Amino acid sequence: MRKFAANYLISNTGAFLKNGMAVAGEDGFILQYIDTNGDLIEVEQLSFHNGILMAGIKFTKINATQTISVSGKPFNSLVLKSVAELTQLSIQNLIDLCKHLQIQFPEMKIQAIMNEIYEVLLGEGGFIKETNPEIYLLTSVDLVKLHFTPKTRLKKII
Repeated sequence: MRKFAANYLISNTGAFLKNGMAVAGEDGFILQYIDTNGDLIEVEQLSFHNGILMAGIKFTKINATQTISVSGKPFNSLVLKSVAELTQLSIQNLIDLCKHLQIQFPEMKIQAIMNEIYEVLLGEGGFIKETNPEIYLLTSVDLVKLHFTPKTRLKKII
C-alpha cells in the first residue's frame, strides 16, 4: 500500500478534504480516503504533495447515439456544448473544461465547478463515471481562493 496526502484531496464522492490522505493499493486504485479534518499528522511512508490529489476518472457516454439537448442554465449549457460530440471524457478533458468554466464563472470554487460538471454529465449528459487505477495531482491552482488558473496542470503520480 502507498499513502499520499496533499493540501487538498477530492474523494470519489466529490468531497473536498483539506490535508486529506489517500491509501492506494499496488494496482493504483485508491482503497481509502482519510479525512484528517485539516490536521495532517506525520504517518510512516506518507508522501505529501503540494496541490490537489484526485483519482483517475473518465466519463463514458452510455448511449453514444444519444443527442444531448442544451439546458437553459448557462453553466449546464456550456458543459453540454463542450461534450456534445464526445463519447468519452478523460481526466485531462475534464480539467481543461474546468479551466474554461473557471474563466466563465470566476466566483466559483474548484469543488463547485467539478461537482456541477459531474452532476450535468451524469444527469443530462447521459454519461457514467468510471474510476481508473491512477492518482493525479493538480498543480498551479490557487490554493487560497481555490480556483483553477491558466497554468493549472495535471500530473500523474501513479
